[in-house]
Amino acid sequence: MGLGGRTQWAYIVARVKVMKRRLMPSEEFRKLLNMDFNEIVRYLEETDYKKEIDELSYKYTGPRLMDFALSMNLFRTYHRIAEVSFGDARNLVMEYLKRWDVWNIINILRGKAANVSVEEIEETLVPVGEFGSEFYKSLLVKETDEIIKAFDRTPYYETLSKVGTVLLSEIEDELYRVYYQRMMRIRPENLALKLFIDFLKMEIDIKNVKTIFRLKMDEVSTEDIIARIIPGGYQINIDEARKLAAMPLEELKKGMEGYWFWKDIELNGEFSKVENKLDGLLIQGVARKANGYPLSVLPVLHYMNLKKCEADNLRIIGWGKWEGLSNESIEEQLVMV
Repeated sequence: MGLGGRTQWAYIVARVKVMKRRLMPSEEFRKLLNMDFNEIVRYLEETDYKKEIDELSYKYTGPRLMDFALSMNLFRTYHRIAEVSFGDARNLVMEYLKRWDVWNIINILRGKAANVSVEEIEETLVPVGEFGSEFYKSLLVKETDEIIKAFDRTPYYETLSKVGTVLLSEIEDELYRVYYQRMMRIRPENLALKLFIDFLKMEIDIKNVKTIFRLKMDEVSTEDIIARIIPGGYQINIDEARKLAAMPLEELKKGMEGYWFWKDIELNGEFSKVENKLDGLLIQGVARKANGYPLSVLPVLHYMNLKKCEADNLRIIGWGKWEGLSNESIEEQLVMV
């Protein structure tokens, strides 16, 4: 990167460092486990979530208040990162944020299929990608076929046209496949782009491993698993995925040994624990790389993932307390990094 590139990253990384200092340390989540739901909300009113809780408390209560406040805070945080970025740095941030379009689309479709209210679907949306808040709000009042038509002439339309003929989980996998294939078309012509693409490849590895395990547990055939694999992983390319997908489930753990993301993972119990561990290892992996490239996209990506992890953990703790789950059951669902 030339001087201009370093200047861009120096500025945005400095801003992100300030934001990162306001993240909750892991030990705070354990403190929250010893509070009841109302105490947790009061605690959050003393943090960066105060503004959103105050704004929404006139309309929402209970875990719905927390859900909407967390989503709104995440949206505002990502929007702020985009606002303080410029040049190539901004372009990469905006490309990365397009993943939230997949999140928003699938949440709207799932909500419609389950007859969830418009307000409840809206609580889950983080409209920071290619399409904005007003666009997504307009979809919430449409029927499913109209929602699909709204994506005509976009890369997602062909996949969305299959809604109603295949499972929504398959639609979700294919939408992410489309997203990552678009990202893989970016040519790594400089260090910033190479680091960005390498991180996306690491993400693809994690998604592919989750897909392999999830579908193996459902006894899906090797070829059907491969059809849902995302090409272009850091270590898990199509050939590697085929080799792993052909293994019996009990042999997969040994088959995973040697990959960058497989460390201290036990396959006993629920697969959600494995998914949480993989998510944590991805965040730790980008943190290590970011230490080697402090003036790059990596510290920004690291923060963005930590922020989402924080919001997810708070949502899990809040709902767990509301539903009366034990501390142990809640903690097992958290991603601790």
